[in-house]
Amino acid sequence: MLSCNQKKNGYEIHCEFNKKQAQNQFNYKNYTWTIFSGMDYINHFGEDEFIKLLEKQHIKTKTIPIVCVRFPNDQYENCEEIEMNKLIEEKFGKKFIDSLRYIAKQTFIKSHHEEVFSYEYCDEFSRYPNSTINNQFDKIQDDYLSKYPTPEEYIRKNEKYYSFTSANFILTKDGKIKDLSIESEFQNKKNNIFEKQFNKQLKEFVLHTQWIPGKISGLNVDSYYDVTIHYN
Repeated sequence: MLSCNQKKNGYEIHCEFNKKQAQNQFNYKNYTWTIFSGMDYINHFGEDEFIKLLEKQHIKTKTIPIVCVRFPNDQYENCEEIEMNKLIEEKFGKKFIDSLRYIAKQTFIKSHHEEVFSYEYCDEFSRYPNSTINNQFDKIQDDYLSKYPTPEEYIRKNEKYYSFTSANFILTKDGKIKDLSIESEFQNKKNNIFEKQFNKQLKEFVLHTQWIPGKISGLNVDSYYDVTIHYN
């Protein structure tokens, strides 16, 4: 008869040994939180502040870079570090690390009040009124075309790709617009006659919209934003 227990391979045995090492260190209150870097751009800034907050809790830190490529034995990699992180979360609470990152980002923002942040770094919510994070760009498109219908003379034939008018700008922490730039591109060059009109319309739309400032950890920040209207 075959045994129900499969023989453990060397990777698994080594992993279990490393887990026990982490448990021993933890029992002696020798805490080390591992930051796995390379995959999470959201937590890229405020890391120094995060490390200092952990130090105040008598928790050391180490950083391990990780890559997108996965290998069969990856499940047995960094077992000691993963186990220690798990034990720290169990001791201090599931929201402990998130709360420290939240405070760390706030500290970073307050000391970098002149910095302009990418859209991806900000908290997830819509910058456009009466819309959600998932439908804001569709809502912008619909509202714009409702206010500025595409002229009947606009030629839609023979356009292999979308034509568009795009606005790029900085949305300041107090809801104002800075460094606004607008451009149009038409696949059918006969539509170039509408360039000035479309640019002017999108400029008016952007400047007359009550945009919602970006936030990081609940604090208003200057951030980049763009609006693109497609003609199809």
